Amino acid sequence: MKKNLLLIFAATAIFASGCKKDSKKPTTDLSVADSYFPLTSASTWKYAVTGAGGSDTLAVKITGATTLINGKTYYNATSVYQQMGSSIGYFFGANHLYGTRGSNAMAGLTIEFQFLNDTTAAGHKWISSPTETGEVNGVPARTVNTIKEVNASKTVGGKIFSNVIHSRVDLQYNYGSGFESAAIYDFYFAKGVGKIESATTIYGSVYETETIVSYHIAPMLL
Repeated sequence: MKKNLLLIFAATAIFASGCKKDSKKPTTDLSVADSYFPLTSASTWKYAVTGAGGSDTLAVKITGATTLINGKTYYNATSVYQQMGSSIGYFFGANHLYGTRGSNAMAGLTIEFQFLNDTTAAGHKWISSPTETGEVNGVPARTVNTIKEVNASKTVGGKIFSNVIHSRVDLQYNYGSGFESAAIYDFYFAKGVGKIESATTIYGSVYETETIVSYHIAPMLL
């Protein structure tokens, strides 16, 4: 049962969901130079994906459109896998807090992760709920989010990235005896670039990794 719940949480999955688009241009504190997760229109990233499902490539592009959900503005992104096809995903970024939201129609679930706060020191933790109800398939769920490293240096694909923040999302379920860790998501963000690497570990086993191949950060339109 536990593993079936977790299959929707692969770090590379940006699921499609149907929501009303917001016609207003969002206000944001994001900027290309300062942001660890740029969400400017036409910014793109390409990743190599390896894991339990085999190898694939993933191309992500910020479309410039936005979606309003429960009064909160999300930035729309297309996600195109070479083998798995394409979908629409949603990112948010405001007040230095960043995350993603997506839906899995087959599971009937909408999930939201908060994966980065770019103003806190290493060791900072906060708790968030992956769903509005605080449950996943009727099971109480939460994420414990931690900033593991700041101002780090990391080599990915032979390229050295500086000013890197390493964050971790610990997905936990409570089956009646308290919250227990089920899946760990490690993210690495480089300043002015965005996510350069991520890894998903499910019940102690590496499920999937994603490493950046190329990227283009578009300038912010004033």
